[in-house]
Amino acid sequence: MSTDERRCFTYFQTHSVPRMVGFFDSELWQRLVLQMSQAETAVCHAAVALGALHEDSEARGMPLQKVDLDRNNHHRFALEQYSKAIAALQRRLQSNDPQARLAVLMCCVTFIFFEYLQGNRGKAFAHLQNGLHVLANHKGEEARTLVMSKVLHQPANGSATEKALLRAFAQLDAQSVHFRVSGSVTTLGAQNGYLAADLLDQEFSFNSLEEVKDKLDPFASIVFRFRTTCRPLLRNPTTDIFHLSIQHQKIRTQLMNHISAFEAFMSRLPPTKTTTPKEARSINMIRLHHLILIVDLETMLSLSELIYDSFLPQFQTFVDLCDRIITSMRAEYGKDLSKIVTDMGVIAPLGWTSLRCRDLPTRQRALRLLDSWPHCEGPYDSRFFASLARQVIAIETEGETAGLGRKEGFPSGTTN
Repeated sequence: MSTDERRCFTYFQTHSVPRMVGFFDSELWQRLVLQMSQAETAVCHAAVALGALHEDSEARGMPLQKVDLDRNNHHRFALEQYSKAIAALQRRLQSNDPQARLAVLMCCVTFIFFEYLQGNRGKAFAHLQNGLHVLANHKGEEARTLVMSKVLHQPANGSATEKALLRAFAQLDAQSVHFRVSGSVTTLGAQNGYLAADLLDQEFSFNSLEEVKDKLDPFASIVFRFRTTCRPLLRNPTTDIFHLSIQHQKIRTQLMNHISAFEAFMSRLPPTKTTTPKEARSINMIRLHHLILIVDLETMLSLSELIYDSFLPQFQTFVDLCDRIITSMRAEYGKDLSKIVTDMGVIAPLGWTSLRCRDLPTRQRALRLLDSWPHCEGPYDSRFFASLARQVIAIETEGETAGLGRKEGFPSGTTN
């Protein structure tokens, strides 16, 4: 290792990883990637590349807009390390060593966040698809289905490394759903079969927060994907709404089972047990995710925007929980929080509130929280959602002003 490589790896180990996993503990990031970096040259270069890019984004105070190879030494060094990781992987694959597959998968995960940090969702999703292919030995929806099934039914004696990678790819897939809409009748039919066979027949019983999250990530993926496939179907007059409603009710029932199992786990915790700040954040995050999924399910079979007006208390709870989580992060890590986090956390609920909630104080509070922490959570960028919400608010305000002018007898577009 060169001096620069050692410095960036140390930054990755001591600064990037702890902050990237600020919402939930992660065996993959806190143990596996560091362990594999000692044995796998490709993983080491990938970690150094991510550390170099992350260090630059932290110094600049925001996620990157684009890589500057001409004037930014960090960017140039990060790209060199990325290329070295690819070259090392190519050499490693020629060895026919079964362990090379694990190195490929770990590099895929690292490359995904390397691309997210630059705003390159397309390249990140290409790495995700490649990883799912390697993990399942299949492509497309079949690969996703097999990976989700393995997450739900992991053998007790399975490889810890394989389990960690399965969980990571299930999480990454859930994060990518809203950015890769591929809904069709065929896709929905395939999903229904998968759901009936696996998720909807599963009983939940949890002994740790890690187990709760492990089962929640694939479930969130199913809910989000069901929404993206429902939307075009609801616009089709030939769609069998009854069939959709039955599937919807099955998913909702299983979500309530997951929530009940989580609350049962919480009730079994000894009264004397003191939760750490991170555990408290994880608990709040799980409750936030549960509430998001409930509202998502309650609204997805309607095409009317007015349906969201019935969920003001839930939107207010979104904002309260996000405020609590961000405050906890600042108390532990200081004012300047990480510019990238591995888990879906506060961006989606705050963005959703900013876009859908028509109560102005709640909306403005959500926007202030988005502005207070410019960062990415996987493919979600807080700046994008804040900008989009402001555009929507401006359009709605203009429409309301025009409507008021017409009502009071003024020409459209004037206020006096």
